[in-house]
Amino acid sequence: MAEQYGSAPRDDGQNTVMVYINPELIQSMADMSAKKERGFRELLSAAEEGDLDAQYKAAVHYCNGTGGAPKDETLAFQWFARAAEGDHISAQHSLGLCWLRGIGTEKDPERAIPFLTQAAEQGYPPAVCELGLCYELGHGVEMDKGKAAELYQEAADQDYAPAQCNLGYFYYQGIYFEENNDAAAELFAKAAQQGYPRAQVLMGECFENGYGVEKDPGEAVRLYILSDQGGHSDGTCSLGECFLQGLGAEKDEAHAVQLFQKAADKGNMRAMCLLGECYEKGAGVKRDLKKARELYQQAADAGDARAQCNLGFCYYQGIGVPEDNVEAVKWFTKAAEAGQARAQQLLGECYENGYGVEVDLEKAAELYQKSHEQHYATATCALGTCYEFGKGVAQDKARAAALYKEAAEAGSSWGQCNYGFCLYQGIGVEMDDNEAVKWFREAARQGSARAHFLLGECHEYGYGVDKDIDEAVRLYEIGHKGGYAASTCSLGLCYELGRGVAEDKEKARALYEEAAKRGNARAQCNLGFCYYTGIGVEENEAEAVVWFTKAAEQDYPRAIQLLAECYENGYGVTRDLDKAVALYTKAREAGYPPAACSLGLCYELGTGVEQDKAKAVELYREAAEKGDARAQCNLGFCYYQGIGVEENNEEAFQWFSKAAEDGYPRAIQLLGECYDNGYGVEQNVEKAAQL
Repeated sequence: MAEQYGSAPRDDGQNTVMVYINPELIQSMADMSAKKERGFRELLSAAEEGDLDAQYKAAVHYCNGTGGAPKDETLAFQWFARAAEGDHISAQHSLGLCWLRGIGTEKDPERAIPFLTQAAEQGYPPAVCELGLCYELGHGVEMDKGKAAELYQEAADQDYAPAQCNLGYFYYQGIYFEENNDAAAELFAKAAQQGYPRAQVLMGECFENGYGVEKDPGEAVRLYILSDQGGHSDGTCSLGECFLQGLGAEKDEAHAVQLFQKAADKGNMRAMCLLGECYEKGAGVKRDLKKARELYQQAADAGDARAQCNLGFCYYQGIGVPEDNVEAVKWFTKAAEAGQARAQQLLGECYENGYGVEVDLEKAAELYQKSHEQHYATATCALGTCYEFGKGVAQDKARAAALYKEAAEAGSSWGQCNYGFCLYQGIGVEMDDNEAVKWFREAARQGSARAHFLLGECHEYGYGVDKDIDEAVRLYEIGHKGGYAASTCSLGLCYELGRGVAEDKEKARALYEEAAKRGNARAQCNLGFCYYTGIGVEENEAEAVVWFTKAAEQDYPRAIQLLAECYENGYGVTRDLDKAVALYTKAREAGYPPAACSLGLCYELGTGVEQDKAKAVELYREAAEKGDARAQCNLGFCYYQGIGVEENNEEAFQWFSKAAEDGYPRAIQLLGECYDNGYGVEQNVEKAAQL
């Protein structure tokens, strides 16, 4: 008996564990070992006497360290060579593998080819298949996919599972042959039925995605389990993905992590990357960004493109490492060069915005195009923005709308929102509010804050839906909580005007400020107006100018016009009539009617420009025809008084009426004067009194 002690004493004092070892078992094991050694010595003796089978078997035992032989790859190589010289087919094949992989000798694929060829010419399926792989990859021979396919077919016809699998993969990926999932699945099935683990993985993939067979996630899981049991790390990894997603098996993130770890321990880079993603997201394991980054780094260094992209994203966003756009670009570039679609899109984003590289819009569009061709919806949408705004490509709004639609139909919330906006504004497509609302809703279901804002706008104004200010406020609130500044601003306007909520001007001002600080031009303008007129805050013209300026720098027309007003009158700034006129002109050119009206007044009075009453009338008319009440009133007054135009009371009456319908006070007073005196209308004292 032997005594074995625990590492720590037990409280009950019974700290001794008694273990019984059967002496007969020990002796039996020793006898078996001795028998193997005698057997190997006899085998070696036969090998030295020239027995080819003995030479081959001795080589196998030396190679694997089995059958009583020590593991010695050099001796294995020597015995394979002796057997191969005697035309032993299996030895020729094995010797070729030694040269291919550097087993017991230096790696030299070219020296492998003659031995593989000798065995292949004798119809030995493993050699035929291995030779096919050399032609496929260009190892020791010039790459020739057609020759590879021919050799795989020869070995597959002999029912050799690895060749069936390799041939199936050619059909699966469209290598040499035209892509044919049906043919691929048929070949994978034959190899999988023979228990070939790689074929089981690929056949599982077919069942998972419905490639060449009817989709069956449960059958995919069964095949992945078999492959895992066969020791194939890709099968282990794919099985982990099924448990992670709840595909064909009950969702179990913790078990998925165990499987990823098992595959990663075997050096499977895909599993290592997926394990990193679990640590990044806290899926099935405690969230650990540093650990995630370390796993991505390990897999990325080994050349895994997805891990390279993920590692780049860590540097891009500062996940587990300090933010470093230059380092991000380095890893995105490696992954993009390997054809990784997400990396191509992210690298395009860097070139578009100058993150870690100089801005290069053409390069950005080119990268988006490559990613789009792989059906990566985010890139499809990004490419759409290039065409919409003419960034790196010729502007083509119809093409932009088509790309947004493609991304939308692929489930991209960004694409859904953008395509909805095209329909909403008639950008590259015919305007259709009903269809716009449909896409905004799809994007909103996925949590898009911008879509909630736009949907809120539709409900507020009745675009494609019935007007419903309460629903609009609810949607603006969601968009606001989602951090979308435009939604925060619209919610502020609801509080300012008491639309759908109790009027609260202080809350309105606070919401405008929140959105303004996030750079929203409309909110900056509205906040400036609060300070300008004392809405929810003490009047402060200097502060108003600060916010009008910020919004004007973003070319927001209303802010440009209000800033011009400040310069014209010296509100919060030193009076500067030239600056005022320049700003009014800029806002007018941007299509803002109130600015055209203000510029008209400058020409009427000669403020900052040479007086030109005809020009004033022209500008008033421009703004009046676009519905600006102040301009309608001013144009009417020009006709009323013959300013820059021949006096015409009837025309004056028409323009005063239009402005009065919008509640413009001066127009109402002047319209009353017309009724009181019968100017341009039949005299009606009672009507005049009402006005």
